[in-house]
Amino acid sequence: MEKINDIVFGEMIYKYSWMKKDKFKFLEKEYEINIIAQAYKGNEILEVQRNNFIQYQEFLNKNSDDIKIKLRKYLKEMFNTNLSLDELLEPKSIVFERDNSWGILFECNCDIENGIALFIKNGEIKVGSQDDFL
Repeated sequence: MEKINDIVFGEMIYKYSWMKKDKFKFLEKEYEINIIAQAYKGNEILEVQRNNFIQYQEFLNKNSDDIKIKLRKYLKEMFNTNLSLDELLEPKSIVFERDNSWGILFECNCDIENGIALFIKNGEIKVGSQDDFL
């Protein structure tokens, strides 16, 4: 397996994309997740991916109320559920795309097959099926 030590991401392994394991706090709970910088074989991590990685935690903290509202609204509209977010969602990966977007992929008890994604592009927060974003 190919490995790099990126100046921002740290040690990454190439397996269909650059990736590593990391800790991630969501709804006051800590998870071990995959950090993924999308790239085809032979491509390096882009500066835009590095910038998004540096800023993602701050963005999540600043927009946490809006993010929770959008996630609850999506889950209510699509699955008619009022269960709490931490009962329904488990973050598995944070994906940093090459087009300046990034997002969190969740396993979801309501949609086991497709999962849920929270994606951000140009500061706009979108929620949908993982298929909508990948």
